[in-house]
Amino acid sequence: MKKLYTLFLATLLQIVIAPFANADEPPPGQIGVAPSMFELSIGDKPVNESVRIFNLKKTPTTVKVEVYNWTLDEKEEVKLLPPDKQSLDRWILINPLSFTIEPGKSQVVRFSIRPTVKPDPGEHRAMIYFIEQPSTAKADTAKALEILFKLGVGVYGQADPVKRAGSLNQFSFDKTSSSLVADISNSGNVHTRLKGNYSIWKKDAFPGIGAAGKLSEQQKPENSVKGLLVSGQINQSPVLAGSRRVIRTQLLMPKTPGSYIIAVNAEMDGKAVEKTFAVTQ
Repeated sequence: MKKLYTLFLATLLQIVIAPFANADEPPPGQIGVAPSMFELSIGDKPVNESVRIFNLKKTPTTVKVEVYNWTLDEKEEVKLLPPDKQSLDRWILINPLSFTIEPGKSQVVRFSIRPTVKPDPGEHRAMIYFIEQPSTAKADTAKALEILFKLGVGVYGQADPVKRAGSLNQFSFDKTSSSLVADISNSGNVHTRLKGNYSIWKKDAFPGIGAAGKLSEQQKPENSVKGLLVSGQINQSPVLAGSRRVIRTQLLMPKTPGSYIIAVNAEMDGKAVEKTFAVTQ
């Protein structure tokens, strides 16, 4: 009998599909989606948006679409909730709900948000899942292994008046785990997140926090920046309204002993967050 394995990706951050584009053969069952998240203002008028699904393998793939209400549990994992009169999933119309994508092609899925009651102030969430269906091809069923993907696109519908009130309680570098640690609480009525970049520099070449942000954003493989060893994006996991979370960003620290500066150029709810950490190893 054919074995089926489902890999679940609840996508609250950005899905990067580029690494698969140059591969000779993407992982079996691989599909991609863009954009991976929506933040939308909702009210009396309908809101119309679309998502594009990519088939990154060499065989056709059939996808089914489902939508759910959700929150984050105590482990900061997506927890599905039953719908209620104020949940965004009840207000979303999707077309099409099922489709097949040929190899190397894509499919546009359109959705419309049409509240059936006046939205309460603050945030209303939905997760749109794109679920790859088992293949009906009659191959060698005794040995076949099929990996199915379930991609989630987070939709945040925000109704006025919106209150943004994220607080960065503490921001530090944990040398033991080589990670940036952000302790964030949110007393607003919509989610918040720390957005920005980090960069790691040789200490004697560090250009200052302002210049570090600009240079790391402009860095390209063909344009190396003196003293800049690595740069990347801060973990942008959300902190939902009325909650507190510790967000970690794993860093790839240099293996060579020496003195380094870690620079963080970010923002949260419109407020700049600029930090540096001196590390010797």
